[in-house]
Amino acid sequence: MVRNILAVLAGIIVGNLAIMGLHYLGMYFYPLPEGTNMDDMNAIAEYVKIASLGSLLMVMIAHIGGTFIAGIAAAMLSKKIYVSYIIGGFFTIMGIWNLYLLPHPIWFNLEAILYLPAAIYGFKLIANRV
Repeated sequence: MVRNILAVLAGIIVGNLAIMGLHYLGMYFYPLPEGTNMDDMNAIAEYVKIASLGSLLMVMIAHIGGTFIAGIAAAMLSKKIYVSYIIGGFFTIMGIWNLYLLPHPIWFNLEAILYLPAAIYGFKLIANRV
């Protein structure tokens, strides 16, 4: 039981770190406009309105990729599949919250249904090998 709780916590922590790392990688290819403050939600909301398709796809890849990596991290500590359901559920809720906070194109809402499968796939990919 403790191992499963640690797997969930590790998955969430590693997943968030992966999302941030992938965001920064995306900003390397699609830099923010000069002077944009990452701590200002209004500035980010204004950028999302004018962001290119490539930059928005990089954001989506960061979110889904981080959740996938979270599933992998959890599988290294636990063999219980429900751990990936919890992680996928957590990232789904946070993703929906992000969609609520910032204006996104309507097609971007697709990512809300991809978090859970990403966590499960990451978990199953590693659980079968470890």
